[in-house]
Amino acid sequence: MRIVHIIPGNTAITDGFDEFINSKFDKESHTFIALRKSDKLIQSNTITIKDKFDFIGLVRMIYHMNCCEKIIIHGLFSIQLTAIFFLQSWILKKSYWVIWGGDLYRYLGPKNKVKDKLHELMRKYVIKNMGNFITHIKGDYELVKKWYGSKGKYYYSFTYGSNLYNDKIINIKEEVNNKVCIQVGNSADPSNNHCEVFNKLRKFKDMDIEIICPLSYGDKKYASRVINYGSEVFGDKFKPIIDFKPIDEYLKILSKIEIAIFNHKRQQAMGNITTLLGNGKKVYIRDDITTWGFCFDHNLKVYRSNGDFKELFTKMDYETVQKNIKNVSEQFTEEKLIMDLKIIFDS
Repeated sequence: MRIVHIIPGNTAITDGFDEFINSKFDKESHTFIALRKSDKLIQSNTITIKDKFDFIGLVRMIYHMNCCEKIIIHGLFSIQLTAIFFLQSWILKKSYWVIWGGDLYRYLGPKNKVKDKLHELMRKYVIKNMGNFITHIKGDYELVKKWYGSKGKYYYSFTYGSNLYNDKIINIKEEVNNKVCIQVGNSADPSNNHCEVFNKLRKFKDMDIEIICPLSYGDKKYASRVINYGSEVFGDKFKPIIDFKPIDEYLKILSKIEIAIFNHKRQQAMGNITTLLGNGKKVYIRDDITTWGFCFDHNLKVYRSNGDFKELFTKMDYETVQKNIKNVSEQFTEEKLIMDLKIIFDS
């Protein structure tokens, strides 16, 4: 069985994915194609396409796509990649799309330019005829069927090691203080809707709080606007994270978080959400997105970010905290990940 993985390149989501697959499965059965240079995808069975003008790299990719038994697409964002599938419709039935979120919700975005309209036209054909879909958010698969009329098979998997249960936050010892640390958002993507949350939190600005806002990746101009507005509302209580942190340092920051608010109007930040829930933190998300249904299906207690925050500072009871920790620790294990991927690879 020869399986080709098409991966965007340098992303935190796919860090170490090729190494993980090579160590847990038959290395000879997998080829990884990185769509741009990556410092993290460096295994011997990884092919790198330097840029969209790398003709030789593109020819190699197309060759492997036609010679393999399965193609696994890790995020369907690129118009060039969409065009390659559109022009090779015969490979769609053996293709598996790992839905990331932003690639699916492109459907709702503006399409004012001719390029955007052409891209969506090709996407409609490609997605409708795609043979298989991979996601641990069942609601996203339902949207694929609703929006694109797809009839492909559904596979459950959280796919990446970044989604594994991590109890390191619980084990980090922090100095005891009365300050309530609140995380807002997970990136500098406008979909976080930071300012809407800041306006709701404004009434608490005189309390002993600290607003922690990860902004180390995404839209830099948007990040600048968020920093300016956050500082205006909360003063020195606003603590933006603008530089990438080593994992141990980032976990130390997360260990201080008591409340996390994610105000995305679509499925996003799942790694942050499950990590925080699995470490006993209080998490707010919108109740009108597929992530809410995911948490319900996995027996995880979350709160409404599109509510009034009346119970923001009410601590979760001990049983609820322990239930969240237990459910995440049991459902996001390496053993479960390997089992789900095996089903996909062997199907």
